[in-house]
Amino acid sequence: MARNGKIARLPRDIREELNRRLQDGEPGGPLLTWLNGLPAVSAVLAREFGGCAISKQNLCEWRAGGFTEWQARQETLAQARELAADAAELATVTEGRLPDHLATVLAARYASALAGWNGEVTEEFRRKLRALRGLCQDIVELRRGDHSGARLKMEQERLERERGKTEEEVLAHFERWARNPEVRDWILEDRISPEECRRRMREIFGLAPEPPLEADLADGGSNPVKPSQTECAQAPIPNGS
Repeated sequence: MARNGKIARLPRDIREELNRRLQDGEPGGPLLTWLNGLPAVSAVLAREFGGCAISKQNLCEWRAGGFTEWQARQETLAQARELAADAAELATVTEGRLPDHLATVLAARYASALAGWNGEVTEEFRRKLRALRGLCQDIVELRRGDHSGARLKMEQERLERERGKTEEEVLAHFERWARNPEVRDWILEDRISPEECRRRMREIFGLAPEPPLEADLADGGSNPVKPSQTECAQAPIPNGS
């Protein structure tokens, strides 16, 4: 329920502290003195209520409304924490197979009912069976949900394995493909050699061509490195010297 009174418009941390003090049984007088003395409270009152202070009536209304709702929420949270702790303890004791253990207990109840049955179908016997049948349906639903969750987990693990396997297969196929000389030449057909890259860079910067290397002069200026086998990124950029 949305509230729009003076206390309801205060910052959340102030309302939380007020609720805790009310929970501890602090009297209204000291609470009003504390509230109206807070700068954050004064700012809200000045902005939205013409600077009118929080009164005893405002506090009484909050005690009967907002504070009561806060207490209910606190109780719900406490119950939720307790249930979570119980669930964790049960999961530990039953090794995460609580529905299976419940089914075993129910089977034992059926066995006990039949062991004490003398063969006469009495109203009392029918009542016991109806109760057990209702419990059986509930446990079946629990086990169905448990098993569905287990199947989902197994399917997720299978998909993860298949994904890893597919990635490995693709990588292996690419490695085999890249080792093919024709494919490698096709990949590098548009690349230039480091020597050609240096020549073009010197030309761009207006530098004189590099003198031929002695090894090039000895073999007639031939270059044993094919342009398609190297990359321009490997060549250093001249520094202008």
